[in-house]
Amino acid sequence: MNNELFKNFKKNAEVSDELIAKYREKLPTELISVWKEYGFGSILDGYLKIINPDEYQEIIDMSYFRADVSIPILVTGFGDIITWEKNKYIGIVRYKIGDADIISTGFKYFFGDLQDDYFIEEYLEIDKYNEAISLLGKLEYDECFGYVPLLGLGGSEKVENLDKVKIKEHIELITLMLGKIE
Repeated sequence: MNNELFKNFKKNAEVSDELIAKYREKLPTELISVWKEYGFGSILDGYLKIINPDEYQEIIDMSYFRADVSIPILVTGFGDIITWEKNKYIGIVRYKIGDADIISTGFKYFFGDLQDDYFIEEYLEIDKYNEAISLLGKLEYDECFGYVPLLGLGGSEKVENLDKVKIKEHIELITLMLGKIE
């Protein structure tokens, strides 16, 4: 376990023994260990939220074409959902731009990758997130930054066009307006 990554962990909730039992055989042991030691909460100054999959599975089911093989495990500060797919891949569903990608094979080194500059620049938007925090302030656990208007409706990908929004409602709005991620 990379304790440096979790030194500023902000806890939102404990993880029940029942939930751990439910996902023990479905999710990587590294993630289950984080659940046990830290619970649900955020890392990287709130950019990544470790989530309860049960609270996001319905959203994935209605909005993502690979939902049947995906378990939501993290949410970014921009409302992208990071998934565990086919019990071997880490995927990311980028609702704001309407695409999905595999960002890693296996989970063993994922928490270490989150401290690698190349990985963060390639797959995450930490710099833009930090700009948004400077402009709009820190997010609550159930919030993300969303573009207004939505990028898919002609909005511009500028920090000035971001606003604080509720994660689930924002994803539902994007899906309603722009359709399922295919």
